[in-house]
Amino acid sequence: MTALDRPRRWVSRHRLPLITTLCAVVGVILGLIGFVIPWRTTVTVPPLWASFAFLAAILVAHLGRRRRPLTMLAVGALVVVVEVLVTGVSGLGVLIVLSDLAYAAALYAASRVVDVVAVIGTAVSLASVAVLGVTWATAGVEALDHLSEGLFLGSLITVPVLLASSIWIGRMVRYPRLEAQRERERADAVEHASMALRQDAVTRERLELSRELHDVIAGHLSAIAMQSTAALERQDMTDPVPLRRSLELVRSSSLDALTDMRTMIDVLRGDPATAGVTEAPTRLTADEIDRAVAVAEANGLEVVLSADDDAALAVVPPQISVVGLRALVEALTNVAKHAPGARTEVVVSVGAGLLSVSIVNPLAPATGPTALAGSGGVGLVGLAERARLVGGDLTAGPDGASWRTVLHAPTGERVAS
Repeated sequence: MTALDRPRRWVSRHRLPLITTLCAVVGVILGLIGFVIPWRTTVTVPPLWASFAFLAAILVAHLGRRRRPLTMLAVGALVVVVEVLVTGVSGLGVLIVLSDLAYAAALYAASRVVDVVAVIGTAVSLASVAVLGVTWATAGVEALDHLSEGLFLGSLITVPVLLASSIWIGRMVRYPRLEAQRERERADAVEHASMALRQDAVTRERLELSRELHDVIAGHLSAIAMQSTAALERQDMTDPVPLRRSLELVRSSSLDALTDMRTMIDVLRGDPATAGVTEAPTRLTADEIDRAVAVAEANGLEVVLSADDDAALAVVPPQISVVGLRALVEALTNVAKHAPGARTEVVVSVGAGLLSVSIVNPLAPATGPTALAGSGGVGLVGLAERARLVGGDLTAGPDGASWRTVLHAPTGERVAS
């Protein structure tokens, strides 16, 4: 902080009363000197107390020029009119304060009244100059004495010019300020819109990450949980075959989960070293369908499968194929959680430009929440969102005595008419 910073801040905070004080000092000096503008050809200089009284009155109005500029301009004009009627002159200090009131009105007020006053003042000044010029050119200087009897035309030039020029200057200062304010408002609006877009993008990215994380990990972890629970609840711990089968499935699911998680982390990191080796998401193929069914059967389900072959599934676009496989895995996982050992019908078909994945199982009796009560429908919600993103739809809910999960998604093929 420099030595001038504190005085500069003080002046900035008290700028308006300081300007009024400066106008008062200038007005007093001009009053003591006796500078006045006459409105008649024969006038006498008014006493100092009268000049200072009118100066004090207009200075009081000058103090409120920022909050009520039009009102204070009207009050100042009234003080000038009263001074002219009483003394026949206008003190130069009073007129200086009036010009600053006009400048303040032009700067702070949006009313068109200020512009009208400026136009009238300019018109009166031009008319006075025209009358003086024409009279002098046609009738000579002697005619000006007759024209000036009772009204001094010089005042009709000086005062309106002073008033109008103050207003025009104020308007010239106001309009760039308004334009700068509009630019700031537009910049703020653009910044707010940009922030909203960024926030929306972050929200969408978080939602996509949550869906991806659930799709990648939830199925494997659910299989691990179910197999480990089955192993712990097994009555006959002496038979190594079923126990080994459960442990093998736990190991296989763990390795798959680690592989999928590593792939997801590589994609999120954007590591150039792994950019070319990152595996694409697994598609819906006959092998993957069989694998999902095998995991479901290992979890205790009785699965009845009806699925098209790879030739039919090959026409399904990759993004839709991924959604179809994840819908199948999620539905089978949910059946194993909520209806253990249920007979489940799985139908995967492609036809008429549409991929259909249907999983139907009998409703389990209401026995309360199990130890594998799952994710509260988060997986189905995420899959429904994915289906909508690719132009399809996923429905899941009771259908009579069964629970039906059905995915329909367009394959983009043209349907022959």
